[in-house]
Amino acid sequence: MGQTVDGPMRGWGLITGWGTGLESLPSQVPATMRQHTILPVPTPTNPNERLRRATRECLMGVAVVQAALDAAHLLPRDIAGPGTALVYASASSYTAANWSFVTQTTEHALHFPYTAPSAVPAEVTIQFGITGPYLTLLSGANAGIEALWQATTLLATAQCERAVVLGVETFQDCPELFRAGRWLLGTPLVETAACLILERSAGLTPVGYHSAGGPNGLTQVLQSAGPHPPGNICVCAPTAAAGQAAGHTLHAYWPGSTTVLLHERCGFMLACAPLVALMLARDAGQTADLVLLSQWWEAWALLCWPGTVGPGAALASTG
Repeated sequence: MGQTVDGPMRGWGLITGWGTGLESLPSQVPATMRQHTILPVPTPTNPNERLRRATRECLMGVAVVQAALDAAHLLPRDIAGPGTALVYASASSYTAANWSFVTQTTEHALHFPYTAPSAVPAEVTIQFGITGPYLTLLSGANAGIEALWQATTLLATAQCERAVVLGVETFQDCPELFRAGRWLLGTPLVETAACLILERSAGLTPVGYHSAGGPNGLTQVLQSAGPHPPGNICVCAPTAAAGQAAGHTLHAYWPGSTTVLLHERCGFMLACAPLVALMLARDAGQTADLVLLSQWWEAWALLCWPGTVGPGAALASTG
């Protein structure tokens, strides 16, 4: 379900509609699956009586954090208390609650639009006793990149010793809504819960974050990142057309760079996509810098994640 890694990435966990762990991901989305609207995750089970009424997305969040702890050889008590931050990112996991609120005649406390976005991080912090800094980012597919940036900022400014970066995306509870908006999001939409555990240490390597909006947003973030081609680029786009267009622009701006369109391998994971891309790069042994690029409407976000420099490396954040 996860992997122990050197440097600031202590461990990770991953649950997707393809299965559990990185090893379950295909090397390429099969042609027969590209027209499937949704690849759901079976609802995780948990014997804790407190969680018996928890929503699917909450159970997925708890399960994937536990998977990351197992991979990092940590116990729940190791992340309890004020020294651990939780940074949560999602573009869709609260959609089912909003849909239920609009379409059903009975009310449910967790299915109220103003409380639904807090449900997943609330269950996770209660389950693991996390009382440090907490952020929720709901900025569409860009939320994953922004979560990584915010987590590294908290670490670099000594606001925590460890950061749990969590993303959850669910679609199965209101499939008719996503079928109706099929021109806005590519298929297959892959339900995903992803978790990275990052740690702070003495040596700090800068993480560069850039964002821009509007018709020239992509050009602006590339200009902010600099003229020199990075080692590897991963594009996390909401549609195939958007990803391909971004790829063409990247090849023109940074000739000779290696660009991967994550949706061609994994399907569309929205805010979880950057977290999965980072896991895949490190699992493959890539030591070069990694550029993560995402788009949501006219908003672009770019993160330059530094290459591995050996055990004990940690992170600083620049924006």
